[in-house]
Amino acid sequence: MFDSEATVVNAAASASAGGATVAPDTNIHSPSDFERDYSRRDWRFYRDQVATCVARAEPGPILDAGAGLGFFVEACQRYGLRCTGLEGSEHAVRLARSRYPIDIRQHYLSHPWPFSDATFSAVVCNQTIEHLTPPIAETVLRESFRVLRPGGLLAISSPCLYDPIQAAELTHINLYTPARLRAEVSAAGFGNYCAYDSPRLLLGDSRPMEVLLKIVFWPMPLDFLSVSANCFAYKPLVGPAP
Repeated sequence: MFDSEATVVNAAASASAGGATVAPDTNIHSPSDFERDYSRRDWRFYRDQVATCVARAEPGPILDAGAGLGFFVEACQRYGLRCTGLEGSEHAVRLARSRYPIDIRQHYLSHPWPFSDATFSAVVCNQTIEHLTPPIAETVLRESFRVLRPGGLLAISSPCLYDPIQAAELTHINLYTPARLRAEVSAAGFGNYCAYDSPRLLLGDSRPMEVLLKIVFWPMPLDFLSVSANCFAYKPLVGPAP
């Protein structure tokens, strides 16, 4: 049985750092949110994302920013990869740790992350940034840049502002377009930007219509045609931080 939502909120509000009370970030998922979003998933759901990190990032530790119930962290660990998760919800961290012995830590993403500069080879932000206020999202990009090693990978996946189903989700308070995501990731100092978005199925979900939309979308990836705002980007090998 889940803790009451009031208990979870009060526990989060009492989190402390250096002896001082830390105010919780806004829009932290409630226990019922986690039950709704993760009840049909386990670590196997994230195997493709693990494979993407292996394919696109240099060897080294991975950080999952906004780790939820820690399934991606668990998937990495099961495949022998070092991965740490940061998650604002104490409830989620407690469930994750009780399920599998992973390195997941309760930490509000709005606060400086508890890692030294150039610690990680990859930072993954999977379906997280749309739940953050714009100032916290900027902090996530800035801190991702700081904790990544030179040449490190930033992988972001999120729904697009123009997807009406995702726009109707109340916890999606900061939906991006592909153009806006590119602008903000680039402004944070990242280079070698690669968008990997999919088109909205405006003409139905039949296979012929899907193929037709992809033919139109790939050479002309307009924001209003996109169902996602996803990217891979890299911290430059040399050069000053932004």
